[in-house]
Amino acid sequence: MALKKNIKRAHDPDFLFVEPSEMVITRELRDVAAMARRDITFEPGPYVTLVNGPEFEFDWQERQALVTGQMLGADVVAISRFDGVDDRLLALLQRSLAGCADGLLPLSIHGNIGVDELLPRIVGNHAPGG
Repeated sequence: MALKKNIKRAHDPDFLFVEPSEMVITRELRDVAAMARRDITFEPGPYVTLVNGPEFEFDWQERQALVTGQMLGADVVAISRFDGVDDRLLALLQRSLAGCADGLLPLSIHGNIGVDELLPRIVGNHAPGG
């Protein structure tokens, strides 16, 4: 919630869409956004995939194809809840995700880990409200 508030306060986007089900492949979101542009004029911003750090081992074993599909279509891939990731799990994440996601960004609202690094990646050169 803090990240969403920071984005709103600093950049005031027209829309911020969050797909919370963890079940959609990013390419599918891009396809839907492209279809919607026939009826409405908007420019989608970057797509961010959050990899749940502490739950990664389970997610990778149970839903590897889905997790990979979410990362391959993303503009930014961040390891959420990074404060709950130990060295063993971080090594597993990096090994498993090599080739799927370059430049994994650690992210956690506890201690504001990665928030300042994420914001420029997702707002880039977009003007406020755009």
